[in-house]
Order: sequence, then C-alpha cells, then structure tokens
Amino acid sequence: MRTRTILAAGAFAAAAIAVSPAPAQAAAPSCLTYKLDDRGVQDELYVWNTCKHPVSYKVRLANGADLHCDYKTPNSGYDKWWWKWPRRFDGLVSC
Repeated sequence: MRTRTILAAGAFAAAAIAVSPAPAQAAAPSCLTYKLDDRGVQDELYVWNTCKHPVSYKVRLANGADLHCDYKTPNSGYDKWWWKWPRRFDGLVSC
C-alpha cells in the first residue's frame, strides 16, 4: 500500500512539472533596431544591429511559430524577415 502512495505522489509531481509554463525570454537590447511593414497580407521586418557588440536575437510571432535564432554583428546591414497573415509580429527577444 505504501508503494502505491509514493508512486502516485511521484506521478503527480511529474505531471505538475510537465505543464509548467516555459520561462520568459529577455527582450532584445534597444540598440537592435527594426522597421516593420505590416500593411499587406505579407508582413516584412528589417532588423539592424546598431550595438557596439554582436547580438543573438529571435523574431517572436503571435499566431504561429517564432522564427529561428540569428546572430548579427555590428554595422553588418540588415536582416529581412517575412511571413503571411494571420501571423503577427510580437517583438524581438535575446537568444
């Protein structure tokens, strides 16, 4: 009887861990600048690194999967990202 109680408690703890929310990601530094064109069916985002150091960042999207992590060196031009509706720009985060 005691073994069953311990197993049940262990299973409950594992279930509680499995459904806990993922940790929040830190916002990208403010020196990582962007321009968003969301006037049409396809949104376009341009990202520049005006920081004095390299930055790793990810584009967060609502209503869809986030874009992959990218590494941007200072003064290296811009990165262009695009996606179609119903996904929507939700910010830049560090990764």
